[in-house]
Amino acid sequence: MKLLSNIRNDILGGITTSVVALPLAIAFGVAALAPLGPEYVAQGALAGLYATIIAGALAGLFGGTPAQMSIATAPMSVLVTSVIVRTMQDPVLAGLAVDPAEVILLLVAATIVLGGLLQLLLGLLGGGRLIKYIPYPVVAGFMNGIAVIIFLSQVRPFFGVDKSTSIAAIWNGDVALRYETVVVGTVTIATIVLAKRFIRAVPAALVGLVFGILTYVVMGVTVSPGLLQFTGNSLIVGAIPSAIPTPTQLFTFLRLVGDIPASLWLSILLPALTLSVLASIDTLLTSVVSDIVTKTRHNSRQELFGQGIGNIASAMFGGLPAAGSTAVTMVNINAGGRTPLAAVVNSVVVLLIVLALGGLVQWIPMSVLAGILIVTAVGMVDYESLNLIKKKSAFENLFIVAVVTVITVSIDLMVAVGIGLVIASLLFVRDQLRRTIVRRRYTGDLVRSKRVRDQDAMQLLADNGAKIVVYELSGSLFFGTCDQLQTEVEKDLERLCMILDLKRVDTIDLTGAQVMRQIVDRVQEKGNHLVLAHVNGSGDPDKERIQRFLADIGVLEAVGEQHVFEDTDRALEWAEETLIDHITLERQVSSAMRLLRDLSVFKSLSDAQLQTVQPFLTPRSFKEGDIVFNEGDPGDGMYFILQGYVSVLADSADGDRTRRLATFAAGVFFGDMAVLEGKPRSATVRAETDSELLFLSNDGFHQLTEQEPLVASQMLLGIARELSYRLRVTTAEVRALEE
Repeated sequence: MKLLSNIRNDILGGITTSVVALPLAIAFGVAALAPLGPEYVAQGALAGLYATIIAGALAGLFGGTPAQMSIATAPMSVLVTSVIVRTMQDPVLAGLAVDPAEVILLLVAATIVLGGLLQLLLGLLGGGRLIKYIPYPVVAGFMNGIAVIIFLSQVRPFFGVDKSTSIAAIWNGDVALRYETVVVGTVTIATIVLAKRFIRAVPAALVGLVFGILTYVVMGVTVSPGLLQFTGNSLIVGAIPSAIPTPTQLFTFLRLVGDIPASLWLSILLPALTLSVLASIDTLLTSVVSDIVTKTRHNSRQELFGQGIGNIASAMFGGLPAAGSTAVTMVNINAGGRTPLAAVVNSVVVLLIVLALGGLVQWIPMSVLAGILIVTAVGMVDYESLNLIKKKSAFENLFIVAVVTVITVSIDLMVAVGIGLVIASLLFVRDQLRRTIVRRRYTGDLVRSKRVRDQDAMQLLADNGAKIVVYELSGSLFFGTCDQLQTEVEKDLERLCMILDLKRVDTIDLTGAQVMRQIVDRVQEKGNHLVLAHVNGSGDPDKERIQRFLADIGVLEAVGEQHVFEDTDRALEWAEETLIDHITLERQVSSAMRLLRDLSVFKSLSDAQLQTVQPFLTPRSFKEGDIVFNEGDPGDGMYFILQGYVSVLADSADGDRTRRLATFAAGVFFGDMAVLEGKPRSATVRAETDSELLFLSNDGFHQLTEQEPLVASQMLLGIARELSYRLRVTTAEVRALEE
């Protein structure tokens, strides 16, 4: 029953939508072909209907927004008009031996086909995501400019004057106006406006169409009989052929392709690109609105693919380009349409109207269509952008809106789109320049690695850690941010180790890579080290791409494989070891075992007390990679490191990888919680090098406590001091990272 209910709702949505789509398709079609003259009015209406019939059905079937409806829209109509006007002004057209109008219509169809192919390419390349990033002021400027063009283009049919009449002549009263068309157009506009407020059950455009036609007929019967004369009547649409659509433009192309020079074919490249961008913007904006209302998520790749197929087919049959229409889509959704079946039903109903009621459609007055388009134009204006006038802080955005709008109206839509895209690119670069590439900078005396060392080594790092500097980079390292990075690192070239953390770097261009090479050279000239972190992160496609790029450019070779680490902690650990070796070579861990007194826990004990403790300590040796104990093992004692170092490991929350919690070096202890709490091991400990340890069992510690309570208490005091020192270091690091 649910399936039947959905089918019924889709059929109802398609039928309801056709009532709204019909007048809009006719109006946009007539407006698109208007520059060719009144004899092409009927063909324009048919072109708009074909866009709804063919492109609407195919875009619905193959698109990625189930409830979306595609028809000829205002931007598409204006774009076709622009192509026609530009082609008519081309001097090459006058020298052709074929009908200029036929050539113009063929070039329009070729533009739509190429635009559809570019939409397919955009879909395949994931261009839908890029289109979403075109700035709002640029899009608002397009829409406002198109709204002004549509409004101005309908002034002449509204007043019933010839297309050669200038707007200034109408404004100054230098030409006789047809009061009949003014009355019909005014009634149409008023009816649409009132219907939106009081008759919500019926689409306002349909109500306006019906009342406008009735007004025209009444005036023809009562005051002006000439209005009802069909032959030679330029105030109505005119004869529309009632026939099944055929691929006429495909046949025309095959017949005329050799007669049209290459310059005219090349002239469609920019309009086709403009069409693909505008149609995609229009469509994807509608897809977002549809997602919000239906609580679904569209597939932008699939949607552009479907739109491309629809436009290619529409052009071959002589139709206009189509795009997703927010108004028509909302009518479909409100009527219950949720699947592509609604789009198919809409197309079938419009086709049946063309075949069965074409005789009625041809009587539609031009002033009625003008009224519908004037209301549409007023509704297209982005009033949010106009509100920017009141906001001084938004002057820059208002300026962009105004520039794109003025260029669209006064020069050309394609020029406006080109300038708009340039503005979008410049805005992107500006935003990148405003964002600092250096997210954070800190030195090694404030933030340490996870390796836990004895107090002497830790104190050495506290005193000299500023010779290590870490730069956390974020965003894109490209030509716009390279100078900023160079300026930042220039002051730190004298430091022993410089670490560049690339964890948050999204992209690096060629300029960025060359700047990294220069930084490496400058650091190495000073006899210091440059280290890279988060470069060779396996499993991350972005990091793998950056790694391959840096390897191809030679950056990794210049840095040196030994200076490239998978994370910042390991890079910082290497830098600390280098610093310790650099300052005090005598503190390097030798192959000999450290004396027991070198262990910080026992430094306060006398020689006699050390002799008392020694029997309770058991030597244990581990090879590199050996597990000292596993998480969950019994907590049977604690360890003291004489030589080598070990790491404390734990599984990540998702269980897919192992995290290093800390690394303990010679002179420190671990596993102390087992002695203090007597609970199982909370983590796994692995020997990172060949290591020599001393083991103090729980039983041994209890015996020592019973036999020598003073010695045991001094040991506990040493453990407490060491743990307190570690806690202070950790607290200082947290504060440094919060700044």
